[in-house]
Amino acid sequence: MKSLWLRSTALAALAVLTACGHSGSGPQTVGVGIGVALTAPSGTTIVAQGGTIEIDATVSNDASNAGVTWTLIGSSGSIKSSDKTKAVYQAPTGIVGAVYATLVATSVTDSTKTSSVTLTVNGTPTILSPVLFPANQNVPYVVYLSVAGGTAPYTWTISSGTLPAGLALGTSTAATTAISGTPTALGTAPITLSLKDNAGLTASVNLTITVNPQTSCLLTGQFAYLATGFFQAKPVTRIGSVNVTSSGTVTGVHDYKDSTNVRPATVVTSGTCVTLTANRGQLHLSSSASGNETFDFATTASLKRGHLQQDDGTGVVEAGEFYAQDPTAFNLAALAGDWVFGAVGDDGSGRRLTVAGRLTLGATGAIGANSTGDATTAAGISNAAVAGTFAAPDANGRGSATLSVGAQALPVAYYVVDANTLLIATNDSSATTPRIAGRMTRQVGAGALDSTAFSSASVLSLWGSSLVNGVPSATMSAGRLSASTAVAGAAAGTVKVEIDIADRGVQLVNQSFTGSNYSVGSYGRTTLTFGTGTAQRNFVIYADGVGGGYAVEPASTVGNFGILETQAPAPFSDFSAAYYIGGTLFPGATSPITLAPQLLFQSGSITGNLSGSYALDPTTGRMIAAVSRTVLGGSDVVIYIVSPSKLVIVGDNLNITNSQLAWFEVF
Repeated sequence: MKSLWLRSTALAALAVLTACGHSGSGPQTVGVGIGVALTAPSGTTIVAQGGTIEIDATVSNDASNAGVTWTLIGSSGSIKSSDKTKAVYQAPTGIVGAVYATLVATSVTDSTKTSSVTLTVNGTPTILSPVLFPANQNVPYVVYLSVAGGTAPYTWTISSGTLPAGLALGTSTAATTAISGTPTALGTAPITLSLKDNAGLTASVNLTITVNPQTSCLLTGQFAYLATGFFQAKPVTRIGSVNVTSSGTVTGVHDYKDSTNVRPATVVTSGTCVTLTANRGQLHLSSSASGNETFDFATTASLKRGHLQQDDGTGVVEAGEFYAQDPTAFNLAALAGDWVFGAVGDDGSGRRLTVAGRLTLGATGAIGANSTGDATTAAGISNAAVAGTFAAPDANGRGSATLSVGAQALPVAYYVVDANTLLIATNDSSATTPRIAGRMTRQVGAGALDSTAFSSASVLSLWGSSLVNGVPSATMSAGRLSASTAVAGAAAGTVKVEIDIADRGVQLVNQSFTGSNYSVGSYGRTTLTFGTGTAQRNFVIYADGVGGGYAVEPASTVGNFGILETQAPAPFSDFSAAYYIGGTLFPGATSPITLAPQLLFQSGSITGNLSGSYALDPTTGRMIAAVSRTVLGGSDVVIYIVSPSKLVIVGDNLNITNSQLAWFEVF
């Protein structure tokens, strides 16, 4: 019951947490926690620099009326005064933009009952430098503009220069507005964007908007991509490479496999890349084997990586990521060394198949000693030898390998991203053999790893799927493994596991397991156990040596497959305002496949391609959010901060079997 209480309380507070500039007409409940309710009598969690704000606390079932103790997380400001029921926060001065501080209230009689609220200190306004993607003539365009600090309402103006013909500045008086329209002429337009806040304080920034020819694409160069999904409710795997010219023409090759079709090394005979708006576009690919296909994509500001999805009327619904390739790594000598890998899909008969392992690749392509893997086959494969040979990659960065994990043969194609990352997928000619896809990444410290491989916190993304009435239904999880208490050189350690699960309509929010045991072998094979009794769960993780890796859950009925990533250090009270793009990865159900090209996370609010609100736990980087439309299976989501530049997001709605998981990355 505690976990459900946490969710309902936090979501009820979200609208208040985002009330930037709202003075409020009465007390408002705020905070993220269990057993302690926090109230802002002023009706807002926003305070001007140099000002003060009071937060009140009420503890449930506090028979002795002992109240709470107060702690401030973050270096901004101080607690001016406090007692067992309230604290007065003193905001610092000299602030440009906005800074954040988090008040934590802990019950005196029960230290497991806590609550926290993130306060926003608004200083002199500053315009957050927007990411200006190039525009295209006669193509709709939008760029969002935001201010940190100051007080609403704001007045936005173009104080010098002229916007390209067809574009206009929005009339919003909120902290976010936009430049949008359809540019009608080519050229480059330098402008100065200015604003004035309600107190008469001003800010400005110099910007340049470039309008390219209509046929120009955002992407230029060679890109590898991986997409997984479904066709006729059965798994699809696809990896490939596209080469996009400056005029937007596309060539390339891909490997595709579903339950009825296998298309290894399929050459793209013609194609185009078109810009839709801002950082969004489409890849139109044609080949004799696959016909005409369309992928929507969204790219980061570097124009070197992003997210994509296919849902074009062909019946194939899939999503994934793309990466700019480094052709200098298109040779076996560059790829030699230690790797960890993970892949997910099915065994060709409809049974979920997941694989994780590690291997040493020689300069001639042979797989060496101490290469092992685990797989969730019907018979189960545990700590089995990995064998095979990699053929040299071609000019597309594509190569093939005869990979096997124990008795499980996995003929694969691989595509080189760079010397540290490969994309892999099975590519044999049979439609009744495994269809799995994933990636390989460099392993550091092979042969000398121990429990310190997970001495820092990591964020876990976990995908599962099973058939419900013949239709794939998702089990999605996101969580955090906190720092180990193990000492260097020890064989085993303990971690705290915190995890949020949406399991085919059953919601298990904010589960926590302390003192969970794990053991790391010298080549990175790790066993992790958490939970007790019938709820005990056992994972095998192959550690990359820097806090990440790939995981499988051998006994899982939904074939869970996971990716671990090192988390930035806590606290997270200064979570920066930033624009993110993101989308569904390794979907566990046929819908919804999500692509979100532009979201701004700022001071508790989400704006951009959808709107909403979030609340943040500063000690774990866990966020609870409610958004304006269905995304990843619902309008409520749980978010874990991997770093200020990456978020893991999972849908957590009740009574839904198609929750999905996504990665969101900063521009």
